[in-house]
Order: sequence, then C-alpha cells, then structure tokens
Amino acid sequence: MTHRTSAALACESMELRLLNVLQWRAAHSGLAPALQTATADKLFLIDTCQRRVAILIGRDELALARQQFPGDITLEHFEGPDAYAFLLRFACGLESKLIAETEIFGQIKQAWRAFSEHGSELARQLSPCMQQLFHDAKEIRAQYLVGLGSASYGSQVRRLLGDESDCGPTLLVGAGQLAQVVAPWLTGSQLWLWNRTAQRARELALELAKRSPKRAVRVIEGGAQAELEAWRAAQQVVICVPPDPLRDQARVDAWRERTYQGGRIIHLGAGAQGAAPWNRLPDFVSLGALFEMLQTQSELRRRQLERSGRACGEKALLRSLGSNTSQPQSWEDLAAFNAV
Repeated sequence: MTHRTSAALACESMELRLLNVLQWRAAHSGLAPALQTATADKLFLIDTCQRRVAILIGRDELALARQQFPGDITLEHFEGPDAYAFLLRFACGLESKLIAETEIFGQIKQAWRAFSEHGSELARQLSPCMQQLFHDAKEIRAQYLVGLGSASYGSQVRRLLGDESDCGPTLLVGAGQLAQVVAPWLTGSQLWLWNRTAQRARELALELAKRSPKRAVRVIEGGAQAELEAWRAAQQVVICVPPDPLRDQARVDAWRERTYQGGRIIHLGAGAQGAAPWNRLPDFVSLGALFEMLQTQSELRRRQLERSGRACGEKALLRSLGSNTSQPQSWEDLAAFNAV
C-alpha cells in the first residue's frame, strides 16, 4: 500500500493539472506594473531581480494574470506537472543566472509567507502544494546540488588556495581584465595588489572596496623593488601577467627568501607547460594545469545540473500521480510512469 503525507494528499486533491504558472524573464522586475489590490488575493506573484512569476489555479484567471506583466512581451506559460517542475527548478536555483544559487529559495519562501498571511482562498488551495514544493526542493538540493560551486577561474583559484583566513597576505600581480575577474574571489586573507602601473591597481582596489567595504586591500606602491619586498612577505601569490624573462628570476629568488613556509603560486599567465624558472618551484600551478582542473570541474558540474534538472521533472510527474516518494510505489504508478 502506498504511504503518503497529508501534504502530498492535499496537493493531489488540488489536482496538479490545474496548476498554472506565468513567467517573465527581465533585467529587473521593477519594470512590471504594481499588483492591483483587487487582484492581490487571486494571484500569487513572486518578484526577483531576474523575473516575475505568477502562480494561479485553473485557467479562469489567466487573462487577469497577464495584466500583471508589461504589454508586448513574451510570457512563458507552464501548466500541470510542467508548472510544478518549473517551480522546482526555480526554487533550486536552476533557472537563475548564477546556476544553483541558494538565495532564491529564501526569496520564494518569504514571498509565500507574505502572501499566505492574507488568508485568501488561493493561499488555502496552494498551501499544501507549496509546502510539498519546499520539501521537494530541499531534497533535490541535498541529493544533487550540495557542494556545487561555480566553474570559473576565480572559483578554481580560491579552491587551490584553500582556507586563507589564518594565512599571511595574498599578493595579486596585475590589474588587467583577468585580475579583475579573480580578485573578488580572494577573500580569505589580506589582499595586496601590485601592477606596473600603480594607478590601475588603485582603480581595482576601489572596485573591490565598493563590493566589500570591510575587505582588507592594500596597493603596493613603488616599482620593482617594492614588488619584490611584497613577494618576500606574501603567503600566496596569484600572477595575472605574462611571463617576463627580465623579472621572473628575481621574483622566484624573492619567493625563496620568504619568512613564511608553504604557500602556493598560481600563474595565470603561464601556458600549458608553465614557464622557466617557475617550473622548478614546488606548489606552482600554471594556467594550463588550472584549465585542466576547470574542465574537469565543469564536466562534473554539468552532470550534476543535468541530474538535478531531470529530478525536478521526475518529482513533478510523481506528484501528478499522487506519489510522496522519489520512486513509484505501486504497479499502477510504475506503469503510468513508464508510459509517459
């Protein structure tokens, strides 16, 4: 016999086939018209910085729902199990630009809390399904998305450096486009910036201060000697400039003179085979090695996202069949599942 929670039974009794969702993807949902008081209890609207979503039961209110979006735009419409699958992807962060981000789950819960406090008929009808949605989203995140990081040079550099909170300063050499991408990820310890043109380093420091005012950032002022002194005092170094035969040997010598033990150099300007004299240093990572790690990470990430996306669709189908588990529980459910 199939065992089901009261939430799943209530969600089934609402008939998932009646669930309708409209979505408008936008740079900012603030461009959408404000919800009219007369319709506030007939639609559940969720506004984020990336989209506006309207949730309703049945098709009778679809025309009313469309009025809550700017005219002359393309809306995505989901119905029945497809609507539930979309809401699962939405809650799991799979529809976000930053894939698998966690903040959206809290935003949806907060929006639901505010809507349900009005005690409308729609809130009463949606309540069991929303509770089931939150349960399923947590389950999918725990099973497929835990530990899923973003695949980028910055994220990979951060992984390689590990926990910098108890380490000495991290020296970032360069202030160009690559350094600007990597710098925000170097959050564990004090960050030192050096660039051949000091003004570029100061501009990067100002950008970092805007993002994180309390971030400890220091610009190394001066020329080559000031840079070498920073090498002797740094715990970690990230290089975002091309190899320089005239400077690199002095940098390696300064690194060997450090008071710190351990540490790592990540050279994002060195090719697949690295470059002399860096290759003779222990714990040296070249751009080529980093790229190989990034490819592996991207492939693992892709597989995780594919599995989580399929899980959302499977959950929606099982909910439409009235099942409360991740697998069909009866021969009838199994037959229906395989027939779809």
